[in-house]
Amino acid sequence: MSQLLKYSFGSGDAELRQKAREDFERLNLPESIRTPGRTWTRYPKNLEEELDAVQDVEPEIESEGDVKVYRNAEAFEKAGENLLDAVKRDENRITALHTVMMNSLIYLEVEGEAEVNITYEENSPVFAHLVVDTAQSSELALTEEFRGNPEIQTSINEFYLGDNTTMSYGAVESVESGFSYSIRKAVLGRDASIDWLNSMFGGDLNRTRIETVLKGDNSSVDKTGVWYPVGEQHIDISLQAYHIGENTSCDMDSRAVVDDTSRSVYEGLQQVQDSADDTKSFQDQKTLMLSDRAESDASPKLMIEDPDVEASHAASSGTVPEEELHYMKSRGISEEKARRLVVKGYFEPVMEEIELPQLKETVREEVEKKLQN
Repeated sequence: MSQLLKYSFGSGDAELRQKAREDFERLNLPESIRTPGRTWTRYPKNLEEELDAVQDVEPEIESEGDVKVYRNAEAFEKAGENLLDAVKRDENRITALHTVMMNSLIYLEVEGEAEVNITYEENSPVFAHLVVDTAQSSELALTEEFRGNPEIQTSINEFYLGDNTTMSYGAVESVESGFSYSIRKAVLGRDASIDWLNSMFGGDLNRTRIETVLKGDNSSVDKTGVWYPVGEQHIDISLQAYHIGENTSCDMDSRAVVDDTSRSVYEGLQQVQDSADDTKSFQDQKTLMLSDRAESDASPKLMIEDPDVEASHAASSGTVPEEELHYMKSRGISEEKARRLVVKGYFEPVMEEIELPQLKETVREEVEKKLQN
């Protein structure tokens, strides 16, 4: 990273990138989950090397309804103070690198009912940033797909949901190789709700954090996670909910399958502030181990400052039940096919929670690809 990109999104953008470059020099990498004697996530060394060749990328965007779509320089101008406000450029070394090298900026302005689909399919580095503003009483269905073979990919989302807004968001992370790092954050107004799905299938090292700030009274969030590492893949996901307003609710349900010598790391956090009376917050994470050489770690957490709350968390892992395999094999089903049926059945409860039909089908296709490996 001997120099900044040879283009920018305007004079203010050049200044922002220069500040981020200074941040990059002094900041540390994001912290990893640590257990006694173990640091679970180890980042590639020298992430910034050979990034001077980064070029701008143009994802495919399909949109319908009451939404205005802005890219790059226009997006920078329209997003204004909401750009890198929910997620700070100086949060860590990777967010600073992302800001310096950002080569796709999209701003969505939603004023009614809308649907937007964004697809990245690149073989060169991707530093994608998406900002969404929704007006009061809007409805938005938004999906993002990340494919291709980039050496490095970062993705930051900042969603600002107006009062009484409903949003469904789905991400399919299916890059072929390299390092992937994502932060997805939503700030909810009064009576607003968001339904998240994040599915992770690709990347040698893939780390994603999904964060929801339940700022407005009566706001709610549902988070669904699906991930399936194989080979030597490492998938690391963090689901976080911050309850600030009164009568807020959160339900987080995620499932992972790990095979071969892959690793799965999960961290879940529910934080309830003393202002968040009548909160309801729950999380449940399950992992199915298909190999005795695979590894899995889960760290669900509750931080509660208000006694007037219903909250719980749970995490579990296990292997394929022998009785299920025996039952299917006794009826002429091969062990390989039986295992595939078990995996499909294992994911089905979270599949049923996906509200967007095309997204549900895409995730099922990704699971099927993994089963064919």
